[in-house]
Amino acid sequence: MEKRAAAGPEGAPGARAQLAVVCLVNIVLTGRFSSAVPALGEASASQPPLLTAACSGQLERHTARRGVIYSPAWPLNYPPGTNCSWYIQGDRGDMITISFRNFDVEESHQCSLDWLMLGPAAPPRQEAFRLCGSAIPPAFISARDHVWIFFHSDTSSSGQAQGFRLSYIRGKLGQASCQADEFRCDNGKCLPGPWQCNTVDECGDGSDEGNCSAPASEPPGSLCPGGTFPCSGARSTRCLPAERRCDGTQDCGDGSDEAGCPDLACGRRLGSFYGSFASPDLFGAARGPSDLHCTWLVDTQDPRRVLLQLELRLGYDDYVQVYEGLGERGDRLLQTLSYRSNHRPVSLEAAQGRLTVAYHARARSAGHGFNATYQVKGYCLPWEQPCGSSREGDAEDPGEQGCFSEPQRCDGWWHCASGRDEQGCPACPPDQYPCEGGSGLCYTPADRCNNQKSCPDGADEKNCFSCQPGTFHCGTNLCIFETWRCDGQEDCQDGSDEHGCLAAVPRKVITAALIGSLVCGLLLIIALGCAFKLYSLRTQEYRAFETQMTRLEAEFVRREAPPSYGQLIAQGLIPPVEDFPVYSASQPPPHPPGLGATEPAHGHAATDAQTRLPPRALPPPPRPPLEPAVSPAAGTARADPAADGRAHLPDGAG
Repeated sequence: MEKRAAAGPEGAPGARAQLAVVCLVNIVLTGRFSSAVPALGEASASQPPLLTAACSGQLERHTARRGVIYSPAWPLNYPPGTNCSWYIQGDRGDMITISFRNFDVEESHQCSLDWLMLGPAAPPRQEAFRLCGSAIPPAFISARDHVWIFFHSDTSSSGQAQGFRLSYIRGKLGQASCQADEFRCDNGKCLPGPWQCNTVDECGDGSDEGNCSAPASEPPGSLCPGGTFPCSGARSTRCLPAERRCDGTQDCGDGSDEAGCPDLACGRRLGSFYGSFASPDLFGAARGPSDLHCTWLVDTQDPRRVLLQLELRLGYDDYVQVYEGLGERGDRLLQTLSYRSNHRPVSLEAAQGRLTVAYHARARSAGHGFNATYQVKGYCLPWEQPCGSSREGDAEDPGEQGCFSEPQRCDGWWHCASGRDEQGCPACPPDQYPCEGGSGLCYTPADRCNNQKSCPDGADEKNCFSCQPGTFHCGTNLCIFETWRCDGQEDCQDGSDEHGCLAAVPRKVITAALIGSLVCGLLLIIALGCAFKLYSLRTQEYRAFETQMTRLEAEFVRREAPPSYGQLIAQGLIPPVEDFPVYSASQPPPHPPGLGATEPAHGHAATDAQTRLPPRALPPPPRPPLEPAVSPAAGTARADPAADGRAHLPDGAG
């Protein structure tokens, strides 16, 4: 499948508006915003095999002239709870034609659970296609140069439907010629060559289905309208309603309406080693106002296991319960089947050759019950062939490996573990097996069940009884890579790849834990950085007070301040200033320098005096005061320079 980067807003007129409409429709239909937001101008990245870009929240754009689109996990069954969106963009004036190759979407009432939707459609069908079921839909022809495709599977989906595979081609009408591998319609449309004579009108005018010879194996068409069946008499042209088939009354002259009918009794005890039975409403019309409850007891009187195969046509609220042994005991319930298992065979096994089937149908249900066959394991019905042993020289009963009927031979589906029903098919070379659908393609035994699709429909990966080396066998008979075993994510539909694993943690949980750890680590680093910064600032602040001073700084701090001008004037060392206050005796005497702390200068006068004196006008440091002279007569001290000088003379010097 070719994937190209989405064109920008200028790639086509109105492209941005068209994508906005697509997103809005997807939100309304799925109720999810994540799958509705496309990435404009962004190429689709490669995805794991089970999940495409269209199903991972992106709108997958296709701009190639021809292409193929698959459902998620194709050719395996699509998973429940999935939303996918595709967008096919053509050139101006192009018409886009879509043809379905395979289609199997779980059926529900009015396609309310699982569905595929396409639009916009061409006239006369203006509304969008909404499809489900297992019938191949008609071709889809667009009304414009673009098509949007939405696929939705409900979370309650059974996961037993394969999905779809469709092909598309875009181009204009009125083409004069087409490519060598294409077919030109009468209206000038070009289609791929294989689309011609495929019983589907892709041209729109039916010209691709004209002059086609019917296949030799195709039975002649019936002349009876839908909902009726013809009597098989050679001269009979009678058509009877479907509810009169197998109603216990012979309506056709040759009795063909009652030929080959199963037992339609509402419950019975069955004692043969093989047989068949069906619900009473298998061929009947809608039931009346009362519910229907029927029980069948199967006792083959053989100790070997018994195999039960059912084909279901249940209504929305109808269900079938199968128990091991005789009687409806809850502890022996094998499986409860609902309408989700319609249109595909269901096989069950019970031990000791005994089982119980209980059918519960609601009043006025539109379903038609079921048809069942049973047989002892190891025994094939008269019209069947045994599969034989899966290994040469094995003495095991050939019937133990299963049986197959003639219609099941070479149909592309392995009914035998040994593949005996698909060996020696005329459409394939020796030692090769055919794909499903009669495509004529074949594959080798090495391509069988290796989780790599070789057939377009994936027939080589279906119903695997064993897997190639390097792969793991799921409980649903599918194979996955061995590396997917115990990786925390369920890849098998039954989750068997994650059973018995030690400390299996989902990858989403691991991813979330790693991201959370990184965020917490980043926050821790930021917090530690802030704490260290605050500690550094606080340490620098303390160090500013604790740092030891230099010798020069210590001497400067301890040096005494010079005396004030008032003290100098009082000591008579400088002449008094007219406007300077006179020293008063009431003031404490000035301390001589060097004998104690000195008083700092106070007042504006002292400050002004200091300011007016030039730097060199300061007086020299004052000398120590002299001892005052003492008068014997008066007993008082007097400052006398002469006496002061005499006081220091030696004795005898007068």
